Amino acid sequence: MTLFSSRIIFPSYSWLASFCLMLALLLTNGVISYHAILTLITNEDKVHKTLNTLNIIKDTFSAIQDAETGERGFLISGEDSYLEPYDIAIKKINVHLNQLLELEANLATQRPRIFTLIQLTQAKLQEMEKTIQLRKQHKEGAALKLFLTDEGNSLMRQIRSLVSELQQTAYDRLKQQRAEANQVQQQVIITQIFATVLGLILAGIIFVLVGRALKKQREDAEKLEALVADRTLALERYAVELQRSNRELQDFAFVASHDLQEPLRKIRSFGDRLEQKYSTQLGEGADYIRRMQVAAARMSRLIEDLLTFSRISSQAKKFEQVALQEILEDVLEDLYVTIEAKGAEVNADPLPTIEADPTQMRQLLQNLVGNAIKFVPSDRKPVINILTRIILPEEDATDAGWFEMQVTDNGIGFDEKFIDRIFTPFQRLHGKDEYPGTGIGLSICRRIVEHHHGRIQASSVPGKSATFIVRLPLRQENAAQLYTSTGTHHALR
Repeated sequence: MTLFSSRIIFPSYSWLASFCLMLALLLTNGVISYHAILTLITNEDKVHKTLNTLNIIKDTFSAIQDAETGERGFLISGEDSYLEPYDIAIKKINVHLNQLLELEANLATQRPRIFTLIQLTQAKLQEMEKTIQLRKQHKEGAALKLFLTDEGNSLMRQIRSLVSELQQTAYDRLKQQRAEANQVQQQVIITQIFATVLGLILAGIIFVLVGRALKKQREDAEKLEALVADRTLALERYAVELQRSNRELQDFAFVASHDLQEPLRKIRSFGDRLEQKYSTQLGEGADYIRRMQVAAARMSRLIEDLLTFSRISSQAKKFEQVALQEILEDVLEDLYVTIEAKGAEVNADPLPTIEADPTQMRQLLQNLVGNAIKFVPSDRKPVINILTRIILPEEDATDAGWFEMQVTDNGIGFDEKFIDRIFTPFQRLHGKDEYPGTGIGLSICRRIVEHHHGRIQASSVPGKSATFIVRLPLRQENAAQLYTSTGTHHALR
């Protein structure tokens, strides 16, 4: 599975690198384009201001000429009608001069010339206004004499020359600005072409990588399908082998229950006859017969326990609603003689109703309570406490909840380093003469709990007590999945 994962994930690094490169390209192109657009806008604003300056200079000079024409007509004819174009021209000149004053802040290189043009224009206006006032006062000679002086022509020549310089400078600046705009446009075009070409190359690379990745994924999927098919075939074979083993186990159970028990019954039967009829004649041999009978009885119990252990899964009943409280009362009734003989005290919380096999629940409770009574020193009164609680699910709606039961005694306990052995069949921590039994009771308990998709745990204080905790699902629906994910038996620490 690691091989498949590495093959599928590997191309993603190339995709990531290509994606980052394309993203960087787009960001770079965006920054360049943004800067170019700002430059174009700035140049366009400069061009607009330059053209506006040209128009104002042109209009100013044209208005001065119109004013001079009106002055000349009024000076010759003396009629006020010639003053109308003069007055209009004067108003225009004042407006244009104010506009030039506003523009000079943005035209640093033209500032001295603009100031000079304003001064010359104001001087020309004063010269024309003085001539017109003399003519209005009927001082034609003085007005004509002033008009014929070279002062007015000199001012016009200077204005005309200065206007020509301003216009030429503005045209040169306009040409430069347009050249810069064209250069920026060329840069934008080149950037767009480069970005497009590189984007196409990256798109091609990504296309190739995606194609390779898809091809590898198809190959990996085919290999995975082949592996799944092999695993499925192996599982099917294992299932067949497991079924065969179960059949053999069932056959063995049948043989053990008939063929092995039958000779044992005959041995015990003949032993009983020998002991009854010839015990007085056998002398020391009577003890041998008694030992033989004890061994045969123990062998019979071992076979029965082994059959019980093997039948837990193979011959289990269908799960049904089981009232554990009733089963516990029946178990205590079955153990009544033992409880009375040892003076045992059994304290139990109410037990709920769960989905389970009633026969196996009876076996489970009988083994746990029986062990709790048995493994108590003879000089100590057995006290068994059965505590119960219901554990409701927190978030998983498929979990119906759990029933937990703690069986605690005040017996000899055990060393927790042997905790795995106590759940192993035929493993004993004490001699059979000291505490009789076959050593399979707790193994049966664990097998029953696992069959019900539950857990069994154990803890102990050596010489003082032992506690067995059984946790079973309230309902068996979806319990198998929960059982698989949580495990079966663990020791409490």
